[in-house]
Amino acid sequence: MANDEIVEYNIVELRPEFPEYSGNFMEFIAKNFSLPDYDGPTGNLKVGFIIEPTGVVTNVKVLKNLDTTSSSEIKKVMSKCPKWKPAEHNGKPVRVYYEFSLKLSGNS
Repeated sequence: MANDEIVEYNIVELRPEFPEYSGNFMEFIAKNFSLPDYDGPTGNLKVGFIIEPTGVVTNVKVLKNLDTTSSSEIKKVMSKCPKWKPAEHNGKPVRVYYEFSLKLSGNS
């Protein structure tokens, strides 16, 4: 398996784990994502990223964009993401692609 190959999240032997000292991943997002005066559209912001064999989060991409404000904020939050315990496949740490959605409600 090449170092840059991405293994599917659903087939890895050990899935990546968010560090326990930071709570769970969605708690981390909720705690750090802040748009108090958000008046953009209501909907789901969908984000994808890679968890490297070192546990570092890279290649953060907004897959379903609601507006530039929410997209910028989620990228800022993801830049603060602590290292994960990496996924393992065949006994070795591997790159894994991960996606999540965040529901936003506009004030309008």
